Amino acid sequence: MNFQYTIHLGTLPQTVTSDQLTQVAAEYGLDKLIPGRYASLFVLNILLHERFDGVNPQIIIDEIMHLEGKGPSLQTKGASQFTGEKLRGLWHKHFMPANLSILGHNLSNQLGKSGIERIINEVFDPSRGATITTEMINEATHKIVTESLEKRAEAGKLTGEWIIFAEEAGLNYYLCTANHDSGDENIANRIHSVCIHEFAFLSRYAA
Repeated sequence: MNFQYTIHLGTLPQTVTSDQLTQVAAEYGLDKLIPGRYASLFVLNILLHERFDGVNPQIIIDEIMHLEGKGPSLQTKGASQFTGEKLRGLWHKHFMPANLSILGHNLSNQLGKSGIERIINEVFDPSRGATITTEMINEATHKIVTESLEKRAEAGKLTGEWIIFAEEAGLNYYLCTANHDSGDENIANRIHSVCIHEFAFLSRYAA
């Protein structure tokens, strides 16, 4: 099937053809890892993550390897099914790009509403002295960022963007990526308008 996507980034639209995506998929190693089980939209999403978000494609590939039983856990949250009406039956798995938004989301989940304030009060306790030192700032930063992320990773609860996939006849079919704010209806529309033409069984899921 020959097709093309038109993407709008900045002022000028850009065209990506099926032949280009086939080449990109081969470069990512998808043909060997999950042959015939990835949608063109999924390849396009990875390409856009790499070109415009600076996300290393290997982060996503490693998560796929784990889902396929060919690699270790990356300490992100395990795969789970959607429960909302629009995507019920489909699955999502987190991958974690190294950006400030994802970092902040994980720190907020780990520390809770008053966690940062508690650490700051502990580290900058007046009983330790009236002067704020470089050591105290480094200690607070370590507790807020490093220790929090380590604890979340050890618990396998790191969150990030989503890999959306379907299970069919015991195999995973990779459809697209999405962020937490995409909304189920938007994701379902993308799957219905694009992926369903490549995998007819998706008609059971995407309304």
